[in-house]
Amino acid sequence: MHITIETVRDTLRHGLGHDSFTAGFVKSVIEDPNVPTTCINAKGVLRYNPDFVRMNVKTGVDLFCLTFHEVLHPVFGHFIHPNDEVANIACDAIINSVISNLFAEASGSGALFRRIYPERDLPAILRPDSDLRFSRYGRLYEYLHPRARQQTRLSAGEVIQTLRALMPSTRMDILLLGSHGTAGAKGDGREGIPTATIQGLSRDFLQKLPATSNGAGCWDHLKDLLVEVLNTKKTIRQSLLTGYTTRRKIEGFFDVGQRMRRITSPFPINPSRRDLVLLSAGVWPGFFRNRQPEIVQKPKGIAVFLDVSGSVNDYLPEIIGILSGLRNRIRTVHLFSNTVVDVPFAELCKGQVQTTYGTDFDCIAKTILDNEYERAVVITDGYGGLKEENSAALAKAGSRILTILFADKKECPEFEPLGEVVKLEDVTEE
Repeated sequence: MHITIETVRDTLRHGLGHDSFTAGFVKSVIEDPNVPTTCINAKGVLRYNPDFVRMNVKTGVDLFCLTFHEVLHPVFGHFIHPNDEVANIACDAIINSVISNLFAEASGSGALFRRIYPERDLPAILRPDSDLRFSRYGRLYEYLHPRARQQTRLSAGEVIQTLRALMPSTRMDILLLGSHGTAGAKGDGREGIPTATIQGLSRDFLQKLPATSNGAGCWDHLKDLLVEVLNTKKTIRQSLLTGYTTRRKIEGFFDVGQRMRRITSPFPINPSRRDLVLLSAGVWPGFFRNRQPEIVQKPKGIAVFLDVSGSVNDYLPEIIGILSGLRNRIRTVHLFSNTVVDVPFAELCKGQVQTTYGTDFDCIAKTILDNEYERAVVITDGYGGLKEENSAALAKAGSRILTILFADKKECPEFEPLGEVVKLEDVTEE
């Protein structure tokens, strides 16, 4: 089958809709014998191995399996780690299951996967219609390719942990579609796909899910798993801001945490030492005594310091935009010039600021140290001084500061030793 940009886009639009964002993401298609199967980079350039395609891609449903698998990789990218064979196999198994079951018509129920993977042993979890009834992978396979409604719910991370417990310690030479963060794949640029593109792909897939139900509900857990993966992608602003939460400024903002509890399960999610010994001896325990993470809420808040020394009004709409997603979690903001003044966030949104028109980072240091904030976010034009003793005191206290620069400065040497320094436009991208 000859692959062109037109055939790829037509195939994706047939499976995902004529207004598909995903089809538009693919900008060009290049034949490349140096690529094992396929890969796609941040610019939407899809490369494919002509020998692999000639041997395996026979029809339009095969092409959908191949291209849709590859564009799903970026949204699973936060689970896939370089040189982690288990994570790569598990994520491919999830992706192939989603394509085969939730997009059955467009993919021919995973026709390509049935062609390139055998029916037995570990590679069989990467395809539908495998025979793993008496295999150690049998229960995990039944979860990925169910015949009846599943009561158990696993996250993508738990699927990886389950496979990690089941797989032999010796390396498995399994052909995987697409690039997987190996040394040879780093040059393809896939890691640089913008957040906005990842979100566009995610929205595309989520919008198509309601039409994929089979009525019996046996794939609902796969839908939940896919939604979980798509929704865990954070924007740059969310990642930065929530990474600088502090226990001290508790203003109704809760950060999700975990604690471990012991449960029994037919899946070896996080098995005990006894269970691992039995598995290594070839004995299936039946039910595993897992240490299961339990979601708990930890009260945290964000200590925000906003520079109101002069030029802030020109950038206030963008700054408020950064914080608006947390408007129910940030009640006050520390405004600073050469003193610190607390104002309700609602007042800031009205553009009401107080300033003495100077800039002094020492007042920030004093407030952070007095309130024992272990983390803080400083939004500033970058023009200000910090006494050496205050800088040393912040470092000694272990304070971490995210500095967001507006206006023309690109550096803030006063705060660089204490945390990340980014430009305002870097965190206003969606």
